Amino acid sequence: MKTKIIENTEKPQDEQIAWMKNTLHCQGLDAHNRSIELICELIEELDAKIDIGGESRRYDAESFAIRLRGSSGVYYRISVHYRARFARLVAQRYSEIDWDDEGAIGALMYPFKSMLDFEIHWYDARDGDWESICIHGRRNESPNCWPADFLVSTMATLADDLRQSLELEMNTLRRELRESYPVAWCSGQTSPEITFADVTKHVSILEEMQNVDSKEEFFEIQERVLLHPFMLEE
Repeated sequence: MKTKIIENTEKPQDEQIAWMKNTLHCQGLDAHNRSIELICELIEELDAKIDIGGESRRYDAESFAIRLRGSSGVYYRISVHYRARFARLVAQRYSEIDWDDEGAIGALMYPFKSMLDFEIHWYDARDGDWESICIHGRRNESPNCWPADFLVSTMATLADDLRQSLELEMNTLRRELRESYPVAWCSGQTSPEITFADVTKHVSILEEMQNVDSKEEFFEIQERVLLHPFMLEE
């Protein structure tokens, strides 16, 4: 069951990555294309899997999913939607933009932020379904990077979810891990050396962080944890 959750055996990973590069590449949009290369490199580094034509398809986009496992053992699915028409429109005048202007990327990407967007789910073994999770509250903010760069940072965050859950801005990840980490342990998704005492220690710290009254108190807990590290990685 676990293998089916995380892996797509229809095509080898190199073929899947070749499909991604071909599908998401946009002629003349160099920054976007470099970001796609970074995604492909990270997929290989994390041994993530690409599910072409999987769940959460969109009629107006090329949809696929990236599946990876966090350091917690939790399985994550990132459903990605790419709109090539948006990219081609941006590419028409890309060379005219002064990228030394700090506000340029935000002004350009705000109306084009759905050029590449995605949703995140974690696998809940209690009912065999996927639970939605939103770890970044960016919907109404002006983007400060290309959409594909945002996907890169999200993949890295989920792969290192135990450590990232100790960061101040990761409120949703902390809340979800208090539920998903024990479930992953019970379903055998964590490494064999992980004990439930390890799980208990981490979720107790997350609960403590969620109940603080100030940033100062939060950072005191964070500093204490990082000075005396526990099982953050498999």
